[in-house]
Amino acid sequence: PMAAAGTSSRRLQQLSSSLCTGEGDKNVPAHPELVPFGFERELFRSQEGAGHLRWLAQKMHLKQDVILLGHPGPLRRWLALHFCASQGLEVEYVALTRDTTESDLKQRREIISGGTAVYVDQTVVEAAVKGRILILEGVEKAECNVLPVLNNLLENREMQLEDGSFLMAAHRYDKIPADQLAAHRLVRVHPDFRVIALGVPVPPFAGNPLDPPLRSRFQARKIDPVGAEHLLSILRRLDLPPPPA
Repeated sequence: PMAAAGTSSRRLQQLSSSLCTGEGDKNVPAHPELVPFGFERELFRSQEGAGHLRWLAQKMHLKQDVILLGHPGPLRRWLALHFCASQGLEVEYVALTRDTTESDLKQRREIISGGTAVYVDQTVVEAAVKGRILILEGVEKAECNVLPVLNNLLENREMQLEDGSFLMAAHRYDKIPADQLAAHRLVRVHPDFRVIALGVPVPPFAGNPLDPPLRSRFQARKIDPVGAEHLLSILRRLDLPPPPA
């Protein structure tokens, strides 16, 4: 046990170091088009930014879902996307609104060629089954009808789908005999599936306070706006030409 703990600690230190330097091993994604790219990491080249990335690395290592809270704006989203890009992690993104329904999270019935109606997995299901990072933005906007769906997925890694199939956590799925899997239409949730939620504190900002059972599923971190001095140092390093007279 001591040796295993030491190995795990070294791996976490290596991961944290690679996040700060941009060097080190990355995952080899099966679908590179789902890995974020083009996000400038200069914003996170600070002690505070490195701390955020290290914290995310620790939570992913511990297999925990997280929520990033802060002022309205894109900074929390940029941080999540930069973290995933630095590690080569495939991402699925959902922006929650007051109009989001269960079907938007589960499955939609669509008509394909030939006039046949089929159920199509939506983003949340795709992320769960394929083992991707699910970024949920705007959790403070989620209505009460979708909260039980999200809570069950976060707590138990379970979800009842519209076509009669049922998402089940990997450790429980693997214990069930093969003949029962098909009979009950069980679908395995990938063990690498993780959720990064993005929200604003309510109050003082507008929205719905997070339901306590849902809030307890997340490890939370406050993301403060980037300071003016750090922004100025970035502009100096970019060496931009002066504005025209």
